[in-house]
Amino acid sequence: MRRLLEVKVLIAVISVVTMAIAAWSTLTDAPASLLQAPSQRGTVIDHASERDTFEYFISALDQENKTIITQRFERYNQQLPNSEQLEFELFEKYMRYKAALANLERSGESTTDLHALHEQMLLIQKQFFTDTEQERLFGEENLLRQLALTKKVIQASAQSGEEFQQRWQSELEQLSPKLQKSFYNASVLTALNDTNSMEEQNQFIAREALVGSEATQRLVILDEKRAAFDRQVQSYLVARADILNNESFDENERQLEIQALRKPLFDSNQLRRIEALERIHDQQTGGNDN
Repeated sequence: MRRLLEVKVLIAVISVVTMAIAAWSTLTDAPASLLQAPSQRGTVIDHASERDTFEYFISALDQENKTIITQRFERYNQQLPNSEQLEFELFEKYMRYKAALANLERSGESTTDLHALHEQMLLIQKQFFTDTEQERLFGEENLLRQLALTKKVIQASAQSGEEFQQRWQSELEQLSPKLQKSFYNASVLTALNDTNSMEEQNQFIAREALVGSEATQRLVILDEKRAAFDRQVQSYLVARADILNNESFDENERQLEIQALRKPLFDSNQLRRIEALERIHDQQTGGNDN
């Protein structure tokens, strides 16, 4: 009798474990359509930090409404281990914060204007988050933005380049090594972005001074690949528009023709990106290139 009871208990435990595994598999095997917007398919959900994850889901707001975005985030969050799950209430507050931030108006580029914008951002953060949450989500970003403003003030008031370097170095030395590196990386990225409008030779020289010769060569190759891809996309969109405007095709025939046009031009891992570019193009042109 005792052995029979032990067997029944063992069977019951196995059943519970099996059900738990099945439930977990259902969550972790959720199809991409339940977790990602169409334009995000083929990408990996960013979980480097909770804010990065929030931003990943919110980035689809131009395609889907808040309710769908929230549902996607909930599904993703539920499949995480309990110790790694994010705060749903914090995600909702972050969405409201981003909406409020979008309504901020930038009045100008002067140091005074930028400082006023910085203060407004801090006030909006305090409206939605506790001090702890604000520091967790925005602490480093706020400090780096304040440093950028301090740098502009020092540049404007320094009497010489030597004085500027001394005062600026003094500011940087007050930071932790991690923040010093973060500010340096942010400055380099901004400077690299500023080179995009330069003439080719000057651009190469400026980039080489920022990141070195090897990295500059890689950037040149990347620029060439990006330019070639952009030209290919533009040619494709023109040919696609001709198909869409061809009244001899019915809707099914149009889609088949577009698929036949798209297939030899782009790899399968590029299709999600192309579909997103098609939607953006159609929104900008009203879906009609005539």
